[in-house]
Amino acid sequence: MSRKINTFKISFKILIHLFILPFHIDSIWVFKDSLNKVIFVKKENFSYVSPFVNGVARFNINGKCNFRDECEGGYWGIIDYKGRILLNNLEWIGEFVGNYAIFQKGYKFGLLRKDGRIILPAKLDEIIIVDSNFILYRIGNNWGIVNSKGYVLYEAQFNSFIKLNDSLFLITKGGECDIFNRCEGSKFGIINKNGNFLVPLKFDGIGEIKDSFVEVSLNDAWGLMKLNGKLIIDIKYEDLFYLCSYVFFKENGKWGLMDLNKKILIKPKYEAISRIENTNFIKMKIDEKWGLMNCNGKEILKNEFDNINYLGDGYFLAQKNNLKGVFDSLGKLIIDIKYKDISYSGGKFILYDGDYWGFKNIKFNYLEFVNGLLLAKKDGFFGIIDTKFEEISENIDSFIVFENFLKFRKFGKWGLISKDGNLLLDAEFDYIDDLDDNKIIRIVKDGYFGLFDLNKGIIVKPKYKFIYRFYKNVYKLITENSFNYFIYEN
Repeated sequence: MSRKINTFKISFKILIHLFILPFHIDSIWVFKDSLNKVIFVKKENFSYVSPFVNGVARFNINGKCNFRDECEGGYWGIIDYKGRILLNNLEWIGEFVGNYAIFQKGYKFGLLRKDGRIILPAKLDEIIIVDSNFILYRIGNNWGIVNSKGYVLYEAQFNSFIKLNDSLFLITKGGECDIFNRCEGSKFGIINKNGNFLVPLKFDGIGEIKDSFVEVSLNDAWGLMKLNGKLIIDIKYEDLFYLCSYVFFKENGKWGLMDLNKKILIKPKYEAISRIENTNFIKMKIDEKWGLMNCNGKEILKNEFDNINYLGDGYFLAQKNNLKGVFDSLGKLIIDIKYKDISYSGGKFILYDGDYWGFKNIKFNYLEFVNGLLLAKKDGFFGIIDTKFEEISENIDSFIVFENFLKFRKFGKWGLISKDGNLLLDAEFDYIDDLDDNKIIRIVKDGYFGLFDLNKGIIVKPKYKFIYRFYKNVYKLITENSFNYFIYEN
C-alpha cells in the first residue's frame, strides 16, 4: 500500500510600503527609509534630491538651489531606489506624473519614463501629461496627442485644448486663438482621453455640457446634441440652452420653452432669460421687469421686479424701486421689500436699512457672512456673532476666514480661532498658513517656521528657516546649514 503525500509550501511576502528620504551628511548623501534604516549611500555632489515617487527620484548636480529647493543651473537626472543613476545630463526634469516626467534639453522638451527610457525626444515646445494614455504636445502654435508609448494619435494640428472635466476636452482647429484660448474662426469639437471625438470637430461654438447633452452652434444658429453625436434639437435657433430635461430657445428675438421631443411648452415671449446660478430656476424679463420660474416653466414670481438674485437654501432676493425683500421658492414673501440690502447664510438673515446693519434687533456699523461666520464691526473693532466670541473683540482689526478656522490680527500679529470661537493660538505670529492636505498649518514666529495641528496644537516649534511639505506626510525642516524631516502621523 502506498500513500502519496502532497506537500504545499506556502511563502508569504509581506510588503511594507516605505518611502526613502535623502540626507546630506558630511558631504555624503545617505538615503534612509522611514524607519531610519540606511538603504544606500551616494558620493555624488547632489544639490537637491526630490522625494522618491514610484521608485525613482529626480536629482540636480552643480545647480544653485535655495532653501525652498528651487534650483537654477546645473544638470538633472533620475536615480532609482537601489541607488542606480538611470539618466543624467538633462537641463531640467519635471515632477513625475504617474510613471512619466517631462524633461528639457537644448531649450526643447521631451518625455521620459521612470526607467530612464526616452519616450519622446526633446524636440517639442511644450508637453502636458494628462494621464498615461493622453499626452498633449505642442510644436509652434499647434497641438497634437500622443500616448505613453510615444505613438502619435493626432499630429500637431489643433489650436487649443480646454479641460471640461476629468475625461473631456474642448478642442479647436483653424482660425486664431489668443493666450487665453479665446478663438475666432475656429472649429470646435469635444474629445475624450481615449482620443475619440464625441462631438465632431466642425462646430462654430460649443456651450455647456449637462446630463450628457451639449449645446452646439453652426452658421450663427444653435441646437442640442448628445455626447454620442446624435442631434436632439435642430441647429436653427438664435440661442438655446438645456436645463433639467427642458430646452429654452430663442426665436425672432424672444425666448420660449420646449421639451426634448420638441413640443413647445411656452411660445417665445420673454425678452431675456437667465439661469440663476446653482439652481434650477430661471429669471425671465418682460417689459424690463424680471420674474421667476422653475425649469419646467412654472411661474414662481410675476414680472414686476427690477432684479432677482439667489440667496441660498431656496430663498430669493427681489428688488423693486431700490428696495429689497426675500421670497421662498414657492413665491411666499418672507421679508418685506423695504431694506437697502439683505444677506443670508446658514439660516440667518442680516438686514441693512441704509444706516446700520441689523441682526437679532442689534445694530452694527458693518455685518458680513464669511464662510458661514457672521463678522461684525462696531466702534472700529471686529468680532464674530453667535459664537463664544459673540462680544465685539477689543483691538482686533481684521479677520481672514478659512473653511475650518479663522485668523485674526491684533497689533500687527496673527492668532487663530476655531469656527465655534475657541482660541487656538494667541496673536503672536508673523504669519499663519491655510490647512494643507494633512490638516497641518504652517506658522511663522519671529521669522522662524513651525507646524500646527488643529487637534494637537504646535507639533513643530517655530525654529526653522523654512518648512515645506516634501512628500505626502513628510515635511522638510530647513536650517541655515542643514535639513531634516518631520513625519506626521495622524
